[in-house]
Amino acid sequence: MTLTLTNLGGHMAAAVEGVDLAAADGATVAALRQSLLDHLVLCIRGQDLAPRDYLAAMARFGTPLVRRQQSQHPEVEAINILSSEDRDMLGDGKRLVVGAHWHTDDSFMAKPCSLTMLYGVEVPETGGDTQFTNMYAAYDGLTNAMKARIGELRVVHKWDSSRKGTRVATLASSLPDATHPLVRTHPETGRKALYLNPNRMERIVGMDRSASDALLDGLITHAIQPQFQYRHKWRSRDVVIWDNRCTMHKANADYPAGARRFMHRIVVEGTVPV
Repeated sequence: MTLTLTNLGGHMAAAVEGVDLAAADGATVAALRQSLLDHLVLCIRGQDLAPRDYLAAMARFGTPLVRRQQSQHPEVEAINILSSEDRDMLGDGKRLVVGAHWHTDDSFMAKPCSLTMLYGVEVPETGGDTQFTNMYAAYDGLTNAMKARIGELRVVHKWDSSRKGTRVATLASSLPDATHPLVRTHPETGRKALYLNPNRMERIVGMDRSASDALLDGLITHAIQPQFQYRHKWRSRDVVIWDNRCTMHKANADYPAGARRFMHRIVVEGTVPV
C-alpha cells in the first residue's frame, strides 16, 4: 500500500489515506506505528470495518484491553460504544458526554493503556470534534526552574477523584489508587512529557492540599494553551489513534440536537509510567 501522509496540526497530528487497515501488511503497520510516535495523533481515513475486523486491525498496534466503564459492544467486549444516545443514569438523565473534560485514558490504573483507537462509525455534519493537547510540548514549554521543581514529584490518581469534572459510575470505585510521576518518560521515544489528568488526579504526594491544588491547576492551565492543541474535525469512517503517554484529549458535544455521533473505542495495553 502507498501511504499518503498529511500534517494536520503542525506540531502534532497527521492524516493517512490510501490504507485499508483490514488488509494492511506488516510493513504498512510498522509505518503507521512510526507515524503515530512522530505525530502523537494519527487519523486513518476512509475505513470500513466490521467490529471483529476493527478489533483485529487494532490488535496489531498492541494488546486490546476490556474496559467496563462504558457500554460494550454485544459481539466484541473489547469495543466500547460511545454514542450521542448515552444518558446519565446516575443523575438527571440528560445526554452523557464521555470524555467531556480534559483527561488521559486510564491514569487511575497502575498500568494505564498506551493507545486509544476511536472509529467514527457515524459522525455529525458539524460539531462533535475531539481536542488534543501535546504534553511533550507542554513540558518543553516550562521554565527550567519549574522542570527542576516537578521533576521528581508523584501524583495520586483515583477513579473517583475529588477534583473530577464529571460524575463517575460506581463500578470502578473499589479500584486502588495509583501513583504516577508528574513528568513521565515515553518508553519508546525517550522523550519527557507532563503526565496530567484533571479528571483523575487527587493530590501530589508529600504536599499539602492547597499547595498541591495550586501547582496542579497551574500546570493544567499551562498544558491546555491553544498553541499546544489540535482539534480534530471528524469525517465518517475515520479511525483516530492517539498516544495517551504524551497527550490529553477531550470530547465536544456541540453538535445539533438530533444529530447522531456513534463511535467504537478500543484501548491497548500499556506499562507502568516512569
